[in-house]
Amino acid sequence: MRYRYFWALFSLLWPLLSCVTASGDPVVKYDLYFRRWGEFYFPFEDWKWFKSQSISESALNPDAVSWCGAMGLMQLMPMTAKDLSVKNVWDPEENIRGGVKYDRQVDRIFKMIGWPERRRFMFAGYNAGPGNIKKARNLAVSDVWEDVARSLVKVTGKHSQETIGYVKRIYKVKPQL
Repeated sequence: MRYRYFWALFSLLWPLLSCVTASGDPVVKYDLYFRRWGEFYFPFEDWKWFKSQSISESALNPDAVSWCGAMGLMQLMPMTAKDLSVKNVWDPEENIRGGVKYDRQVDRIFKMIGWPERRRFMFAGYNAGPGNIKKARNLAVSDVWEDVARSLVKVTGKHSQETIGYVKRIYKVKPQL
């Protein structure tokens, strides 16, 4: 039991101890937060996926507000932020923590899907809501994202293109990080 607490604390502090930041550049500062919370919630994943997601969400703008009211770097909806115990959505670290924590919750919903498809489902679920992605998956009768993406229009209508484009943007940005 004590080992588990030690590991949790170590996981939170390791990025602070191992990441050398030479400048006050906000992107570097955000890298620290993405790394910290990415490694905490997804210990065997590359934390840069979450930075790529934030670039697709808000262009790394901590003051961003979407047309539907999503806020901050990870574009958290007010009720989602509250459910994730995010008290200040404008605080970059808290927003990133909440966003990556929500990614973890969505990822667990699609745990029956193998990698690498599961990651696409996670990002799509983050954007359109996991319930909508589950409905589209049931319509497609497939665990392949491309098949489900074609069925998404029957579930979310014109908003399906937003989700499909969102997943594509994340995959386009990630190799550049």
